[in-house]
Amino acid sequence: MKRFLVLDSFRGLCAVALIVHHSHIERSITELSFFRNASQFAGFFFALSGFLIYRRYSSHLGTPRLLGEFMVTRACRVMPLHVAVLLFFIGFECLKLVLERYGLSLSYPAFSGDRAPREILPNLLLIQAWWPTFNALSFNYPSWLISVEFYVWMIFGLLLFSLPGIARKLFLVLAVLAFVALYLEFTLIPRNVLWGISCFFAGAMTYRLYVRLHDSAPGPWVSSVLEVAILAAIFWVMTEGGGPLTVELGLLFCAAILIFSHEAGIVSRLLSLRLFPALGKLWLSIYLTHAAVIFVLATALTLASKFAGISLLLDKPGETSGVMVRYLSTGSALNDNLLMLFVVVAVIVVSMITHCYIEAPGIRFGKHWKRGTLFRRRKDDPPQAQA
Repeated sequence: MKRFLVLDSFRGLCAVALIVHHSHIERSITELSFFRNASQFAGFFFALSGFLIYRRYSSHLGTPRLLGEFMVTRACRVMPLHVAVLLFFIGFECLKLVLERYGLSLSYPAFSGDRAPREILPNLLLIQAWWPTFNALSFNYPSWLISVEFYVWMIFGLLLFSLPGIARKLFLVLAVLAFVALYLEFTLIPRNVLWGISCFFAGAMTYRLYVRLHDSAPGPWVSSVLEVAILAAIFWVMTEGGGPLTVELGLLFCAAILIFSHEAGIVSRLLSLRLFPALGKLWLSIYLTHAAVIFVLATALTLASKFAGISLLLDKPGETSGVMVRYLSTGSALNDNLLMLFVVVAVIVVSMITHCYIEAPGIRFGKHWKRGTLFRRRKDDPPQAQA
């Protein structure tokens, strides 16, 4: 099955953009409009997931066994790394409890606010984004996307298994209804859930369009113009658009997936270079670990400022009224941008480790589970599928 290297590259670059977005370093590129709105790339993750999942499973969920294997594969794709990072945050809160007993307090008391004990079980079950009484951004806050996506996968699988004759039409209806609900600001369903449903199933429909247009794909020159144009449109909306951008960007992301899936233009050639697909391979590890790395760095700077008597942190009003955002600051634009570069490199290094020792073994575990070879050693594991 063909691997879409360019789309993989985009997924890696979007994950890196989210590192910058969440770093909050005062005089660095984090304050550029593009990176301040980089959280919108969650829509691209949803849409690309729908595109790839539909491509892989649209005709392979006809029996209960295949449905069960689908659910095992999806769970083993994300749960090991998600649980590992969740345990890291829980462990750090336990460490804070010990430090508090010795009179050393950090920014917030242990197991308080968005890391209260009541948030542990929703996070463990990946339901924190689905119910209004849970804090979707508790503990490892980027995992809200995995929370939404995991159960959207389950909805996809159940619909395709139970209603195969009309599943495609239902996917289209779900995408349209969710986009309409987002536009009308429907509040009975969490906005992030609607965002995930709309973009995921729109991505699935994008794959159907890709299949129909595959034989009439444009040539390299036209593809190059289309690639540059769609990237310019996304950049313009993210930097100049006002208000919620989820509907507009969701549709633009689907258009970008369709254009770049043909891998025919000059931008596609650039993104096929070895570095970018390598980032794409690490996207999930980058996404799920970057908040932990940033948190460790901010904690280290907090301790350094207390013991050295220098100020490396400051609180500034956020975009939401009444919310303060903690920024890292060295007092120099050059040093702040070097610190930003260090954060990105640190996240990528950590992601390489977690991919090798947690994410990839979890995927292999799922494959052995499906084949009934959990207790056998096999050196002939097939290559990892793209999804």
